[in-house]
Amino acid sequence: MAAAWSIREGFRSGPDPDALRRPFFYAALVVFAVVVLAEVGMSLLLGQTAVEPVSAADANKLGVPLDVFRSLQRPGADPPGAGIGFLAFLDGLLLFTVVMLGLSLIMDLRTYGRVQGIATLIVTLLWVIAAFLTAMLALAKLFLMIGLFVAAPFGTIAYLALWGSFPKGQAAAILGMLLVLKIVFAVLLILSQPKFLKVTGLVVLLAVSVLLQVILGIIHGFLPGPLVSIGDQFWALITVVVALVWALIMLIASIPAIINALRVSGSAGD
Repeated sequence: MAAAWSIREGFRSGPDPDALRRPFFYAALVVFAVVVLAEVGMSLLLGQTAVEPVSAADANKLGVPLDVFRSLQRPGADPPGAGIGFLAFLDGLLLFTVVMLGLSLIMDLRTYGRVQGIATLIVTLLWVIAAFLTAMLALAKLFLMIGLFVAAPFGTIAYLALWGSFPKGQAAAILGMLLVLKIVFAVLLILSQPKFLKVTGLVVLLAVSVLLQVILGIIHGFLPGPLVSIGDQFWALITVVVALVWALIMLIASIPAIINALRVSGSAGD
């Protein structure tokens, strides 16, 4: 709740428009929009990339008969991977936060107060619904993956055929690119106005986003090949749950702003 309050206070007070270096701010906004689009687009691209199947040695260690395993392999199988795409749930909220900060620079405070409350309520309500449904689907898929993996030998065969390979190198390249873009975004935002560092909710949200991304990269790098898909799916679930909680906090925090806007409108009508 404190984080959401900090965001709302940052929206209301905001940096001094006269002190804002607008080119840097607009550049930061564009950079982070690219981040969100890359997370969504790159995850789709990643899902359509042909990769080498899991090795026969890994299958043998899991107790899968090699002749059966080889007969089921598909060299052009689409790899799984939800971790990168699910980062967009959290980074989308961050992009919305930055957009609202930008609107505070071009609108008068009274109009902005009304728009901010209503926009936050609508966006976060839709975000909560979408994140909740996605989390349920992600949880069901995770249980399916684990269930197949431990059901040797035939369940394991099915798991390896569907999710036994993962494009670690390409995923690492995408995560590295996203991390660089987020650093550039933070630098541009600070250059535009150092007071943005005082918007606690914005800073915490960016830090959480980077932390989740770094941990995802660690999962991709350190888990054994056949288990990377399960680790990726698990962390994707954690990511969307974090985004769900954050959106819920923002939703609750938007209610007082709407009530205040209604009171002001009522007073003006009288």
